[in-house]
Amino acid sequence: MAQILAVAMKAEHSAAMSLLRGSAYDVAFVVGFEAAIKRLDRTSPDVLISEVRLGQFNGLHLVIRSQTAHPNLRSVLVDRVHDTVIEFDAKRHGAIYLAEPITPVQLLETVARQLADSNPQRRWPRKQPIEGLVAHIARRSARVVDLSYGGVRLELPPSDTIPARFQMAIPGFPLVVRARPVWTRYTAVGSISCGAELSEANPKTLAMWRDLVDSIQGAA
Repeated sequence: MAQILAVAMKAEHSAAMSLLRGSAYDVAFVVGFEAAIKRLDRTSPDVLISEVRLGQFNGLHLVIRSQTAHPNLRSVLVDRVHDTVIEFDAKRHGAIYLAEPITPVQLLETVARQLADSNPQRRWPRKQPIEGLVAHIARRSARVVDLSYGGVRLELPPSDTIPARFQMAIPGFPLVVRARPVWTRYTAVGSISCGAELSEANPKTLAMWRDLVDSIQGAA
């Protein structure tokens, strides 16, 4: 059963938080930023759902801080009033932003989407290169965090931008593949993490990409 950590400012949960009570998920409720940090030190939930307003800190601070210890944790921020600045920053850090009023269907569909994105049972296994592997995209270099037959996870300097579609080359391998970002977020150290899927249609190029993945000596 998927585990959800729901964080509220007060013991009286917002309407959005209360919707989770009757869901099929294993939901743990905590009150306040510090209680959430302590809980995250002991457990590793699948999804974090936090109210934005948490007193001195806010839900976005919690999302950013949790990404170091829980890089696969997916997040949802719930706000009582729509705030475009918080919404923009939430998206930068990979969180989904919802402003009340929030319908039960909207909240549960959002949680389901985040769970699907965090599911470790992927279509293809990923490889993590033991030694540094670099990809060249749009005339810049990116560190390859892991890769599979269907895509790649990259890390770029914070000053870079990710094109909507790009061509990618791996130095030392004679191929160039087309890819598109699926998600991007800022890491705890300020760099940009990007998950991209291959959009290559050429069968010969795809076969060469699979050969590249198979040749990587690293952790599966």
